[in-house]
Amino acid sequence: MNPPEKIKILLIDDDEIIRIYFQDVFWIYGLDKKFELNIVNNIKEGEKIINDPKTKPDIVFLDLVMPIKENGRTVVSPESSFAMLKKIKTDPNLQKIKVIIFSGHSEKSFIDKAKELGAEDYIIKGENMPKEMAEYIEKIAKDYQTNEASH
Repeated sequence: MNPPEKIKILLIDDDEIIRIYFQDVFWIYGLDKKFELNIVNNIKEGEKIINDPKTKPDIVFLDLVMPIKENGRTVVSPESSFAMLKKIKTDPNLQKIKVIIFSGHSEKSFIDKAKELGAEDYIIKGENMPKEMAEYIEKIAKDYQTNEASH
């Protein structure tokens, strides 16, 4: 009998400290036994993982404001993350993916736009200690499994 497939979680964040923090939360709280975690530092790498049926995640933690290259220069903007969120939530092959915005920005306009585009949640970085983050990941995964079982 095959073991049940692990829930796939993808973190897309350009901040190395956040990527290390996220990985440490998984390791310290034993989440790596239940979940398959992928971590990338930019939208393009995230898109590759999301669009590949073998690596497509069940849950995405998406940083909101990340640098993108436009016309040969680097621009820091939430637009690429909002575009990715919109693509996931409007693509029939991807729309089951839960997307949690994981941002250092607490502006109401960003939170409202993320919810409007279909984000399941909006977490402010720095407000969650590792234990709370681990509990949150467990809860969101349980909600995902419950929703999948009912479909």
